[in-house]
Amino acid sequence: MSIEDVAGPFGVPVPDREAGPQLRAEELSLFDSTAVAVSSVAPAYSLASTMSSLAAVAGVGIFAPSLILVSFVPVIFIALAYFHLNRRDPDCGASYSWVSKLTTPYLGWYNGWVQVALSTIFCVIAPLLAGSYTLQFFNSIGWISDSTAGNLGLICIVGAVWLAFVTFVCVWGIRWTTNFQWVLVIIEYVAVVGFSLWGIIKVIVSHPKGSTGFHFSWFNPFNLGGMSALAGGIVLGVFFFWGWDTAVNLNEESKNASVNPGRAGIISMFLLLVVFLLNIVAAQMLLPQSVIQAQGTNILFYFANHAVGSWAGYVMIFAVLSSTVGTTQTTLLPAARITYSMSRDKVFPKVFGAIQGKTRTPAVGTLILSFICLFGILLTSVSQSGYNFVESAMVTNIGVLIGFYYGVTGITCAWAYRRVAFRDVKFFFTGVLMPLLSGIVLLFVGGKVFWNQWTIPGDNQALSILITMLLGIPLVIIARLETKGNFFRTKSQAYTSIE
Repeated sequence: MSIEDVAGPFGVPVPDREAGPQLRAEELSLFDSTAVAVSSVAPAYSLASTMSSLAAVAGVGIFAPSLILVSFVPVIFIALAYFHLNRRDPDCGASYSWVSKLTTPYLGWYNGWVQVALSTIFCVIAPLLAGSYTLQFFNSIGWISDSTAGNLGLICIVGAVWLAFVTFVCVWGIRWTTNFQWVLVIIEYVAVVGFSLWGIIKVIVSHPKGSTGFHFSWFNPFNLGGMSALAGGIVLGVFFFWGWDTAVNLNEESKNASVNPGRAGIISMFLLLVVFLLNIVAAQMLLPQSVIQAQGTNILFYFANHAVGSWAGYVMIFAVLSSTVGTTQTTLLPAARITYSMSRDKVFPKVFGAIQGKTRTPAVGTLILSFICLFGILLTSVSQSGYNFVESAMVTNIGVLIGFYYGVTGITCAWAYRRVAFRDVKFFFTGVLMPLLSGIVLLFVGGKVFWNQWTIPGDNQALSILITMLLGIPLVIIARLETKGNFFRTKSQAYTSIE
């Protein structure tokens, strides 16, 4: 073992690492990583779960396309921050690991906790939507009645089955996981892009009742009304794009690990921007705003019905279902890799660091996280009000938590390269200034949305955010007291070169 292995490349203590089996290296190509990144964002799921909420935000409405563009700006620069940080240190813990080494291990551990917590919350919500869409699909083809399709207990049971299925695929191996993602990506992209183009052509050719022409004003961010509307909309927009960083959490299983995962995240962002704008524009041209707001999570089914016909509605249900299943899987994946990295650093229970010999996956950790999510689904099934709360409030709350860890990562990138910030003008812009400003913006809007929710009398939607954030404080203290290695003695590092 070299001196650098002990002290790190900067001559300061670095986290202890457990020796033992590793993840399966050199498995994913750039195309595989891009498919995982796109599938993680799950455009069909994001549109189905968020479009109506976005349209309903005061001051946004028909200007939703401009809000998507505004949201894209800070997130694309966070993606560039991930690219630059991954180039120097391809660790499957990604943001957790970088923040720990480059700022303070306490903030790094806390940041890791936030990511794992929000991934777990999401893996309770998404299977429930998958269960709902499964039953809707069966209902649409006449297999079950309306009352059966809306049965809460049955929705939770079907959602639990989907969670068990994706957990099995995750445990079985990264190649099986990626191949499954390829299938899901093709299904949802063909459906969403194809029906969106069809809807736009229909409006242009036949001008159906209630439709409207295309307006460039939809893309003007200056039409967005007020800071509260902008903040609330950006949080929803951040949720739209969330998930591309899964490709970076799979860096240790990727070919050209220091470059391909970060590049895949950036490529996926531009692909997703086109898909989101295309579908939202198509929906706004074909349907009145009041109709979009009223449809809730059924908006894509309703849109496909009106754009193409009843058969297209069935296809769209299946596309949203496949997208929801895919994003559940690709949310469980990074959570298992982050906890694996934390366990490897001896700051998380050792069981999460176990690698299954044949499949080379963190199987035990994945199963534990899945069982926690299953418990959350069972709790949700107890009452309709609990289910309604999860369905209505959690998208915004998850957006706030995403804004936190994206924001911290962007600021960390700028801090890490502070000594070489002015050596190259292009790098100063993409690697320092814009990640810094984007990080500050995301932290600010997340905080403003939380405060707006918290100050509404009788509204407890912000409670889950507060519990998640506050719970991390005693947990990081416990981790510090239980850790016998040098992780929490790691000193802040600074890169002395761009490459």
